[in-house]
Amino acid sequence: MQKKIIITGDGSPSLYISELNETYHSKHGAVTESDYVYIKGGLGHWLGQNNQKKLKVFEMGMGTGLNVYLSYVFSINHRISCEYFSIEKYPLQLKEIRSLNMKVSLPSGEHHHFFDQLHQLEWNQMLSQSDFSFIKIKEDFLNMALVQSFDVLFYDAFGYHAQSEMWQEKALQKCYDLLNPGGIWVSYCAKGAVRRSLEKIGFVLERLDGPPGKREMLRAVKEV
Repeated sequence: MQKKIIITGDGSPSLYISELNETYHSKHGAVTESDYVYIKGGLGHWLGQNNQKKLKVFEMGMGTGLNVYLSYVFSINHRISCEYFSIEKYPLQLKEIRSLNMKVSLPSGEHHHFFDQLHQLEWNQMLSQSDFSFIKIKEDFLNMALVQSFDVLFYDAFGYHAQSEMWQEKALQKCYDLLNPGGIWVSYCAKGAVRRSLEKIGFVLERLDGPPGKREMLRAVKEV
């Protein structure tokens, strides 16, 4: 699929896929959206609810690696130990990542080396920096067999119109099964059908104010 570089509302770049009529991030701000939804809405919320300094994160949809990088910076700034697993069925090529020139828009320039390292890392290998360990998995989430449990799950699939199978009950049930009791599922999505599926599975659901350009987002908690 052909991808076109776009500049989003906060000045940070993203990619647009014309065949899907879909972007990798919000047109209103790639970095802004990732920070608001996944870092503040996911990691920040978890840290505020738990008296712990160690957690495991699973990301469905690595994409450009923006969520990984921001999570690394968060873990350094808050002095927490983090194990981070990210899965991607259709990984971007290194030349596509470099063409984005994403680092110009990334915060905490002293950590930009990590953005390079996470993309240069071979698939299904581990990268360790300080108290942050990262594994990227090239696989189909729906067929994945992973014997792990996680505290926070970033759900960052393409939108419902482009990747509807990723928003059905089968995929969301898999998310529930991957989480520890009390674990958090978080996504930019707020579609009614997704909300109803999450509740049916057993999640306790929160409808939150969305990032710029989006009225709502979802956070769901697996009951203890």
